[in-house]
Amino acid sequence: MSTRTDVRMRELLASMASIASDLSVSVITHRVLDEAMKIFGAASGILELTNASHQQGVLTMGKDAVGLLEPAGRDEAKRLRLEVTSREEHFARLTLGPKNGKDRYSKADRQLGMALAGSAGVALENAQLYQDAADRARWLAACASIGGLLGGESRHHTQGLNDVAELARREAAAKYALLLTPITGDKETSNGYRIAGISAHVHPHLAGRVLVDVGVRHHLALRNNQPLLLATPETILPLGELADGQATMVTELAARGAHYGLLVTIREPGAGPYRPVEAQMAGIFSDNIAQGLGLVQMHHLREEVLLYLERERIARDLHDIVIQRIFAAGLGISALRKQLPIEAARQRATGIAGELDTTIGELRATIYALRANAGERETPSSRILRAIRLASEPLAFTPTLHLGDDLDALTNETTLSHLLAVITEGLSNVVRHAQASAVELAVERSPPTLAFTLKDDGVGFQPGGSESGLANMRQRATELGGTLVIDSSRGEGTTLHWDVPLSTGA
Repeated sequence: MSTRTDVRMRELLASMASIASDLSVSVITHRVLDEAMKIFGAASGILELTNASHQQGVLTMGKDAVGLLEPAGRDEAKRLRLEVTSREEHFARLTLGPKNGKDRYSKADRQLGMALAGSAGVALENAQLYQDAADRARWLAACASIGGLLGGESRHHTQGLNDVAELARREAAAKYALLLTPITGDKETSNGYRIAGISAHVHPHLAGRVLVDVGVRHHLALRNNQPLLLATPETILPLGELADGQATMVTELAARGAHYGLLVTIREPGAGPYRPVEAQMAGIFSDNIAQGLGLVQMHHLREEVLLYLERERIARDLHDIVIQRIFAAGLGISALRKQLPIEAARQRATGIAGELDTTIGELRATIYALRANAGERETPSSRILRAIRLASEPLAFTPTLHLGDDLDALTNETTLSHLLAVITEGLSNVVRHAQASAVELAVERSPPTLAFTLKDDGVGFQPGGSESGLANMRQRATELGGTLVIDSSRGEGTTLHWDVPLSTGA
């Protein structure tokens, strides 16, 4: 072996050692280009990265390095092009300019370059495996903290979802994260979702927003074992507030065959797509969220069962003991009345017996209420009340509300979902713009129409200006064959009338 060859081999080994001395993908890619240029004395070089390297883009060094991407024609021998691969996985393409700015590459140079590229491929693969392992450990640590974040005051109102959404945003290196919970618990028919949890950077007024026909409208396969990767969030979240988002990942919250909702993470422009390991761990993270939600609901179901059993015991005691004693007392007073010598006393006894009969009737009504089915599905009126309560929380006063009869007979889920969305949007507008001191709401189901009215005493506005929220409500009315009428003027408040026809049986 010649002295020159011996020197080149030592340089190659030193470069290999330098490249493999770090487990950071970013550091290794820069070292690959730097060491290759040093070994061959190249004045310029370029490294084209693929997604397999956990990065994308182009690294350049030296003057006119970008020009190395173009064919060199007769000067091609003055360029060294190497594929950085390992076990048939392609990480990058390395191109070096002329040696010492002018010389060609020999066959020995190309063999030396192939050895360097092979070493770089192994180093990148090791760095990839290390980064994937670190990412998995980080996601699993986040999974372990989900249980401590979740809680709830009822089966239908879970606390801590904002904290969980923020945790998901950080782990996914995203700008936005949202948790969507289904409006109904039926996995097969639910197509409407409520934004139940939001991360940092998401405007607070989106909390509680109802999204109708998620997935169905855009023919997206949302329920599967694999996360859904989208180029932008528009197809899943048609919200202008998130228009600057790009790479979007949607995972289902599912546990024990139950569908609890969706986790949506959205990256900002330039952040790059989600890597396979990120999609895999986001799916595991979502499963843990679903497990936590299931445990919260099971806890409340257990409390409801205990409450139901206690109500049943109280109802049984009232029926078997209290009512019987009151009834016996009434019979005794009726018998005693006949023996009273004074008419006024007899009338008084008759009155007491009547009061006891009234008390027995009231107790029977109480017993019936106590024995009502505690496990019954949430009614439309309850969902309407919950939507109003959530949307009006920022207000410093309590809105006046009138709910008409037969609202619980509203069975059409699409109509109800649109109504909930309009209620949320209307109250959101009041919170953000009206500066009102009083709000009146009314929901009436009077076949063949369903009507929602919202009236405030705020500053009002001049129709014809910007009305993105009103446009959404008008669009919802149009989709159902109804109308939206706005009556407003500056300084005199606003009245909103949203009327839609009821389909047969709704």
